Amino acid sequence: MSMPWSIFESGKSANYLQRNFDIVRLFVAKRLAEKGFILEPLEKAVEREWVRKLLWKALPAREGIVKGAFVYVPPNTQISAPLSMCFVVDRGAQWVHNVLFIGDNSEVTVSTTCLSAGEGEEHQGFTEVYLGRGAKLDYITIHGWSKQTSVVAEVGVIAEEGSTINEFYVTLRTPQALKSSTRIVGGRKTNILSSTLYVTGAGNSTLETYVALEEGASAEILSRIVATRGALVRQPITVEARGEGARGHIECRGLQLDPSSMVETIPSLRSMHGGAQLTHEAAIGKLSREELEYLMSKGFSEDEAVTLLVRGFLELGIKSLPEALKPQVTATLDLIAKAAKG
Repeated sequence: MSMPWSIFESGKSANYLQRNFDIVRLFVAKRLAEKGFILEPLEKAVEREWVRKLLWKALPAREGIVKGAFVYVPPNTQISAPLSMCFVVDRGAQWVHNVLFIGDNSEVTVSTTCLSAGEGEEHQGFTEVYLGRGAKLDYITIHGWSKQTSVVAEVGVIAEEGSTINEFYVTLRTPQALKSSTRIVGGRKTNILSSTLYVTGAGNSTLETYVALEEGASAEILSRIVATRGALVRQPITVEARGEGARGHIECRGLQLDPSSMVETIPSLRSMHGGAQLTHEAAIGKLSREELEYLMSKGFSEDEAVTLLVRGFLELGIKSLPEALKPQVTATLDLIAKAAKG
């Protein structure tokens, strides 16, 4: 399955490509470099003491992982064109550690693509995100794995007061085994939106999200899971309110396309302050036979009808995306909806 758009569409921003442990491309537009923006290998960035002090504050520490990207956005900087990063494993194993630091009152979109090809057997990716006061980050991750690949993907976010993160996770192809974890700690008056669109056939997947909210912070966690061909998908989601006025909502939707698949959603709400408001809703079901028959009566084949219904199910998950990125993700959804039937 080919990518629906070029990873490096323009030279207006910055991009980074790592294949296995080799950096194949690293580009930063001149206008960004002049503003103090930094995109460089993490192993170079850790020569700065303040960068070394950041490491493994947002995620449990791992030893010996230094290959990956470091992104620094200076305070009061608005970057309109997305920053693109791509990580490819095409032989053996790949371990990646990325660190993103977004300065106070800055705004940026980061689009990350992770995929395997050839003899790529294992990918372990760990990304730490630090948001300054009033910072805004749209963080989009698109995965496309080979069937033989085993994947561990962890994201940790520490968001300071008044910051906003819109995290969007979508799969093109799923591996034989996936363990994905997102951990977000939101400071006072932060705004968190995390969306997951996951379509899988066969394989065993765990998609875990944990969000902690301080005073006045809010979070909305949305997920759409499509499981087919014996897939096993487990999704624990926890929202924990730690301060007064914290608000959180979880919405999980699972769609099973055959009886051999299994979907387990585990929404969990934890309030540590009486002034918090937390809600959740979850549902798992199958395609409506009536809707299938209606579409088939209009001349669609059964496979075409399934594709249309799956596409509509997934469409509901992209409402939170920035308008500039919706065409790209829409193209991705078209691909995975067509592949869902198998």
